[in-house]
Amino acid sequence: MKKYQYNYRILIVALVILVVGAFVVPTNVMKGVKNVVFQSIRPFSLVGGFTADKTSMFFRNLFHLSKITKENENLIKENLDLQSQLSVLKEAQHENEILKQELGFANTKKDLNLTSANIIGRSIAGYLRTIVIDRGEADSIKIGQAVLSQGYLVGTVKEVYQNTSEVTLITNYNSLVPVILQESRGTGLLRGGLQGLTVEEIPLNITIKSGENVVTSGLGGVVPAGILIGKVGTVVSHEGEIFQKTTVNSPIQIYYLEFVFVAKQ
Repeated sequence: MKKYQYNYRILIVALVILVVGAFVVPTNVMKGVKNVVFQSIRPFSLVGGFTADKTSMFFRNLFHLSKITKENENLIKENLDLQSQLSVLKEAQHENEILKQELGFANTKKDLNLTSANIIGRSIAGYLRTIVIDRGEADSIKIGQAVLSQGYLVGTVKEVYQNTSEVTLITNYNSLVPVILQESRGTGLLRGGLQGLTVEEIPLNITIKSGENVVTSGLGGVVPAGILIGKVGTVVSHEGEIFQKTTVNSPIQIYYLEFVFVAKQ
C-alpha cells in the first residue's frame, strides 16, 4: 500500500514537472506536449470564458435596466410637473376670461356701486337654492341687495355674516323679485323652480311680446330698477285665470357661477 502511494506521488510530481516544462522550455521539444495540454484544458477555458462573458453581460444589463428605470421615474415626475403647471395656467386663463366679462359689465354699471365676490359654497339640498359668497358685513353687504353676473340678476342677499353672505338664487322657488316686461310694460313677479324661471301675476290687459327683455322694476326699493334678467319665452297662462304667466330665458348658467357682483346701491 505504501509502495502504491509512493509511486502515485512520483507520478504526480513527474506530471507537474512535465506541465511546467511545457511552458518554460523555449525549444520545440515540448511543442507536442503543450498542444496536448492546451487541448485538454480548452473545454474548461471555453466554459470559463462563456460564464465570465454571461456574468459580465448580466451585470451590464442589470446596471442599464436600473439606469433606464431611474430615467423613466424622472420623466414621469417631469411629466406630472408639466401637467400640474398646465392645469394652473388653464385655470388662470379661465379666471381671466371670467373677470374680463364681469369687469367689462362693471365698468358700464358704476352707478350700482358693485362689489366683486367669489362663490365659496353651494346648497346641497334642493335645486340650486342658495350660494355662499366671501363678502359680508365687513364689506357693507346688506340683506336684499342684488347679486349679478355679467350684468344679469342671479339672486338676492338672504343672510349676512361678518365675512360671508348667503344668496338666494332666482332659480329658487321661494325667490320673488318684482320685474317689468320692457316693451309691453307689464309688471309681475319673477319666480324660480324646477320648471325654470317664470314671471307670474302679469295683468290680463297686457299683450306680452315674445323675446322682449325682462328687467327688475325697482319696486320695494332694495333691488335697483333696470337690471336685466332675461327674455320672454312662452306664455303659459290658461283661459279663466285672472293673471298671465310667461317663461323667462336667462343666458347665465347659474350652476357654473364662480364669480359675482353685489349691487350696494
